[in-house]
Amino acid sequence: MSQHPDLATWRARAASLAFQTQAVIGGRGVDAASGQTFDNINPGNGQLLCRVAAGDAADIDAAVASARAAFDKGSWSRMPPAKRK
Repeated sequence: MSQHPDLATWRARAASLAFQTQAVIGGRGVDAASGQTFDNINPGNGQLLCRVAAGDAADIDAAVASARAAFDKGSWSRMPPAKRK
């Protein structure tokens, strides 16, 4: 039977988490084009976890253009399905 980490271990793990707060477009983290963010709240205690990029139409357009370019280049579209996972 495996042992479960104690509460102090879980708290240490939680404290070491780094949240991704940017949108990922073209394989890199980017701020929202507008600079806007929204609050990500911990539902367990109501505390602010982080502020996340609030993407809008400009960010969607950039993401779609990046995805189309990657598809057309073939680096993703010709990749075997097992590697795409």
